Amino acid sequence: MNITYPIPLDALVAEMVTLLDERQREEFEERAGIIEYDAKIPRAHAECLALLNVLYRQPEIFTAIK
Repeated sequence: MNITYPIPLDALVAEMVTLLDERQREEFEERAGIIEYDAKIPRAHAECLALLNVLYRQPEIFTAIK
């Protein structure tokens, strides 16, 4: 299924999420939304924290980063 996601606000985060597969991207979007809502912080900060969380849980993603 091809889902269109919004482009993350931070340029580095936007670049890094292109390395995520569909499942990881869905996890990123869900976590960003939860963090933004629950912590009441700006979306850009929530996206950064969500990406860190996804990378922490799945460090194998780093092998694709050059």
